[in-house]
Amino acid sequence: MKPFFLKYTLLSLCICIFSACAILPYNNNRLVEIQFYSKGAGIDFKAKKLLEEFIVNYTEANNVTIPYTLKKWGKEGETNFIIDTSNLSKKELKKFQEAIQEQLKNANNCRIQ
Repeated sequence: MKPFFLKYTLLSLCICIFSACAILPYNNNRLVEIQFYSKGAGIDFKAKKLLEEFIVNYTEANNVTIPYTLKKWGKEGETNFIIDTSNLSKKELKKFQEAIQEQLKNANNCRIQ
């Protein structure tokens, strides 16, 4: 009787744990991802440099830390910027996102997620 009870108790516990994991959100809504992609002629290198300079200038002007990482994934310079905005308040985050959109409004092959 004990092995039977133990077996189903463990099974029930595992189901509860996996169910709880499925409820947790997968992505962090405090990450902003900007993708520079190519359609056969390389990325918009001017826009990429503009974004890097913008992040540095924004952090200095607003006295905040905004870390980011680059994930290079293609042969033609394809790159994703993953920007951690967890140091920003909701108001600052909105201001930052609007400023990025303004900076990149004329960029080619660029996606903000």
